[in-house]
Amino acid sequence: MNQKRIILKPEDKVDEPPPGLNFAGSFKRIGILNPAIIQRDNEINLLSRLIYQDNKGLNSCVVKNQALLKGKNIRIKKDKKGYPLEKLVFQPIKPHGDRGIEDPRTIKLNFENPIHGFLVHYNSLINGDARTEYLRTKERDPTNLLSWDRFGIYFPNISLKEAIEIVPSKIYKKRWETEDQHRLNGKIQNYPPTSPFLETKDCCLWPEKININNEAYYGLIIRLLPDMQIVYFKDFKELAKYEFWKDVVKNIQDYSLLKIENKWEKSHIGLAGPPFEIDEGILIPYHGAVMKPERNYKFGFALANPDNPQEILGRTKNPFLYATEPWEENGVVPGKIVFPTGHAIKDEIIHLFYGAGDKYVAHTTTTKKEILDSLYQKRNN
Repeated sequence: MNQKRIILKPEDKVDEPPPGLNFAGSFKRIGILNPAIIQRDNEINLLSRLIYQDNKGLNSCVVKNQALLKGKNIRIKKDKKGYPLEKLVFQPIKPHGDRGIEDPRTIKLNFENPIHGFLVHYNSLINGDARTEYLRTKERDPTNLLSWDRFGIYFPNISLKEAIEIVPSKIYKKRWETEDQHRLNGKIQNYPPTSPFLETKDCCLWPEKININNEAYYGLIIRLLPDMQIVYFKDFKELAKYEFWKDVVKNIQDYSLLKIENKWEKSHIGLAGPPFEIDEGILIPYHGAVMKPERNYKFGFALANPDNPQEILGRTKNPFLYATEPWEENGVVPGKIVFPTGHAIKDEIIHLFYGAGDKYVAHTTTTKKEILDSLYQKRNN
């Protein structure tokens, strides 16, 4: 693991909104973090969550920056004034994202032109109202990151209360009951009611289609707390169907991908950046969280069989990346936060991009050997 450094920070153009953003009255940048990474050779695009404050309070949008890879270093493209070049990609919209959007995950599958994306929306500042949207770049212009096809597909479409009633696992039932109580206790006057839906975040496709009974399926990594799952489908419209999610909840153990195993994952786990292929299999980057006595997010890897994502071949016992710098603590929200959400690979160097301290976009590099050396062999879950 090489040196960590901040590459994007809210202090740049702190009072200047991205061109085209709709905001209320005043504007101030609070944080920029958790970028999706789209790579084209040595050039990368970062789609980062920009947290800002206006007259209505905290909100967030997604902005695009460009950078060049230079060996182990990265150079952000800047304007004539020396500030990072920036364009608005997504902004808060009704009905689900009126109070913010966050943490896009993107991936390009083999033999498909568009880039597939998943975006989390919030309709209030209350925890527990997240809705995940599926979208993708346009077939005729797949490299245009400012123009996405949006299909109105938000998920999962099953209520939290029904999910609690039908889930067979006591672990999930207890966790979701706690979430339900949290929502009831978190109501804030003059904000919309909390979402009735079961929540999933940190979603991204498996890097290639999966053969099941001689038919090709997409695989989608999801996170139904406290663990990670993968669901299979042929048509993205299935993600909007109640029947699809009812089956997932009723048979949740059949969709298990990774479960909590280590102390640094005590609260929950979730996908970090998109999974990616190496000679030895598919690497699944993931985060683990401990929420008490303080929030502490760390990062690790699992190695899976490319043809069977649920066959886990290895996993990091100890966190691969964690907070060591003062700027990785106590940003927008208190705690120690290392939250990778994207990577780029060039000349056998793996570049990791992460949200640091819930405030900055940071960068470090590693190698395949370092990752493989951190894994211990294990049998399937």
